[in-house]
Amino acid sequence: MMGRIRQGIDRTIKYYQNEDPVTASKRVSYDAHAETVRLLFEHFEDDVGVPIFERDWDVLIILDACRADLMDEVADEYPFLEPYTRHTSLGSNSGEWMEENFTAEYRDEMAETAMVTGNPHSKTYLDEADFATLDEVWRYAWEDEDELFKPQYITDRAIDVMRNEDPERMIVHYMQPHHPFIPHFDGFESDLHEKWLNQWRDIRVGHVSKAEKWRRYRDNLHYVLDYVDLLLDSIDAETAVISADHGEAIGEWGIYGHYGIPLRVLREVPWIETVAQDTGEYEPEFTPETTDVSESRRDVDDQLEKLGYV
Repeated sequence: MMGRIRQGIDRTIKYYQNEDPVTASKRVSYDAHAETVRLLFEHFEDDVGVPIFERDWDVLIILDACRADLMDEVADEYPFLEPYTRHTSLGSNSGEWMEENFTAEYRDEMAETAMVTGNPHSKTYLDEADFATLDEVWRYAWEDEDELFKPQYITDRAIDVMRNEDPERMIVHYMQPHHPFIPHFDGFESDLHEKWLNQWRDIRVGHVSKAEKWRRYRDNLHYVLDYVDLLLDSIDAETAVISADHGEAIGEWGIYGHYGIPLRVLREVPWIETVAQDTGEYEPEFTPETTDVSESRRDVDDQLEKLGYV
C-alpha cells in the first residue's frame, strides 16, 4: 500500500511543480490523503449497488456526477422529478460505472439498447458492437471550447435516434451537472485555477467557498434539466428514468470530487421514474456532418483533461 501511495505522490509533485509552493504542497498532501482513503475503502469494500439492467426502464437519462442531495434541492421545481427516490450505483466514477454495468452478463440487453453519450470514458469502457447504437456525441459535437459538452447536442441526437431508429431501450448520458459549470464558464485558463482537475479541490485550498461552488453546481443542474424537460416532450417512453452514474464528494472523509472510493455520497444517486411523450413540437437543431468516429476531430485525452481525469 505504501508503495502505491508513494507513486501517487510522485505523480502529483510532477503535475503541480509549476504552481506556487504553498498551493502545490496543499495539493500534494491532499492527493496522498485521497490515495490512502481509496486504498482503505478498496480493502474493505463489499459488493454493493444494483446493475442498471436489473431495473425497469425504457429510457435511462444519466446526469453525470449528480449528488442525491443536490437533486433534493431542485426536485420540487420540476413536475417530472416527482416522485423522487434514490438508487445505489455500482460506480464511484464514470469509468467504474460503465465497467460494472455493461458486462457480458447483460449482452442481450445491451444489444437492444441505444447509447447516446457525452462522456469520453465510453472510448475505454464501451464497444460499439455491443449496442444497437453507440453514438459518442463527445467525439464530434464540439465547435469551440466555449461550447464544451453542451446538452443541446445530446438532446438533439437522442431525439433523432429515438425517432428514426426506435430502439427497445435508450440511455442518454448528459455531462451536467459535472463541471465545467457552463452557466459560469469563462474558459479553461481562469483566475480561479489553471486546470479543471482542481475544480472541487479549490474549496480545500481556500480559493473558493463551498457555498459558492455548490451554487455553481446547482446552476449546472438547472441548466441540464431544462434540456431533460425538452427531451421528455420529444420522445416516447412509458418508463423514463432520471438518474446519475455517481455523485461528488465535497469534503466527506476529506475527499473532493469523485475517486474510485465507495463513499455513500458517490454511490447514492437519484432514481426518478417518469413518462416521456413526444408532442412533435420540437425538431432537433443540431445536425452533425458526420457521426463517424473515424472522422471525429477531438482526442479523448483532451476531453478527459477538461473533465479533470488526466
